[in-house]
Amino acid sequence: MDSERLKQIEKIYHAALEIQPDQREAFFKESCGADENLRREVESLLSFENTFDSLIDTPLKSLAAELFFERERQTNLIGREISHYKIKRLLGKGGMGEVYLADDINLNRQVALKILPPEFAADKDRMSRFVREAKSASALNHPNIITIYEIGKSEGTHFIATEFIDGKTLKEYAKTNSLKFNSVLEIAVQVASALDEAHSAGIVHRDIKPDNVMIRANGLVKILDFGIAKLSGSTAQLNLDAATAIKSGTTPGMIIGTANYMSPEQAKGKEVDARTDIFSFGVILYEMLAGKLPFEGETALEMIGAILHKEPKPLDKTEVPSEIEKISSKCLRKDRDERYQTIKDVLIDLKDVKQDLEFQNKLERTISPEKEEPKTQILQATTADEIQQTTTNETISGKPKSNQLLAVGLAILLISAIGFFGYRYFTANKQIESIAVMPFVNESGNADVEYLSDGMTETLISSLSQLPKLNVKARSSVFRYKGKETEAQTIGKELNVQAILNGRVNTLA
Repeated sequence: MDSERLKQIEKIYHAALEIQPDQREAFFKESCGADENLRREVESLLSFENTFDSLIDTPLKSLAAELFFERERQTNLIGREISHYKIKRLLGKGGMGEVYLADDINLNRQVALKILPPEFAADKDRMSRFVREAKSASALNHPNIITIYEIGKSEGTHFIATEFIDGKTLKEYAKTNSLKFNSVLEIAVQVASALDEAHSAGIVHRDIKPDNVMIRANGLVKILDFGIAKLSGSTAQLNLDAATAIKSGTTPGMIIGTANYMSPEQAKGKEVDARTDIFSFGVILYEMLAGKLPFEGETALEMIGAILHKEPKPLDKTEVPSEIEKISSKCLRKDRDERYQTIKDVLIDLKDVKQDLEFQNKLERTISPEKEEPKTQILQATTADEIQQTTTNETISGKPKSNQLLAVGLAILLISAIGFFGYRYFTANKQIESIAVMPFVNESGNADVEYLSDGMTETLISSLSQLPKLNVKARSSVFRYKGKETEAQTIGKELNVQAILNGRVNTLA
């Protein structure tokens, strides 16, 4: 939705406000013509007219009284017991009610007690759906998902008891902590892992945003409010809030904060599935990496227009690895059929990047001038065309004199493998267009070397993937053969590749 379209909608909307409802039909025919989409947009905003009028017409002293009694009610709950929970203090307030820190008297533990507002509990349909979905969410058992202890009612008060998370929301955490790439990746992996667990159980969150991501002091991430977003009437409420923000300018932060993380299908009011969570996850990932949102707008309509029609600016490649940029970009595809189809695929790609990074860090830690580096060599490489071919051996011997010397030595090991393949790739009679780099075999029996051998395999896969017109099988495809004695021809057929590259790593006496 471009800016001119938004201006047109707002202009017609404000003009329609000056016309009596029973006289608007003629006005719509004249101002909208045959543009049914334009008319629907305007009518959607007008549908909340009475709500706004009732708010504006309320005397200030009545509003003040409501605020006073609301504060009194919150204060009066402190120290009270609801069922077997003793309320200690108010933690926060949201659309689903107030959340208090409470003591579970029976089990002697702290809980977060969410008190549902009476108007919510009075709606039987919403209440029954809420209970049904909350029960489904409570069946989830995952370290990154908040645990629901109980859904109950005591003396007319409906409540939900969950584990108490002593930490900060991702929004708060980002304000007080410098989000380095390692931290971003760790948070992203944990959020994706939680969503994978939920999606596997058939539960779609529908409201993934920084306010629903908690981070404890030890770095553990917790996702909040599973099964609640849909029942809170998020789509209808968003339309109401967006219209409110456009007309009266009230609480724009809250409104935009919700709209920022919507998927295009949510913005269009379409049925959503797990891929909506993937889009919202992509927004969070981009925001953590770039320090700003991928889509921006001064009003809710502008924000939705950006989500529907604009593309996010590319991430800074000097700060963000290309693999992460690709993951972020694929999550944010407007057509959900072009996105990742499952969050599990996102998680696999994130873990691959994380393992590459851990390998690089491990390499840096193990390169120390105070101790001798294990002497390693690559012994063998094979292709489907020439099954038994030995690579040029590169041996590192003697005590290293500097970090640079060791770094060069380890680099030579990788270059020897890449160089051999490069030679085969460019000189073979038949050009190789597909290859599988098999997990390097650790023949040393040393656990540290095992870690390095896996890292070398992953690095080689990543390096070869940069070659033009070459299809390199992903880590997830080849590592299932790790530790198995499988013929190269068999692997080639199963993976449908023209070449197989094998490697062995050993320590020399």
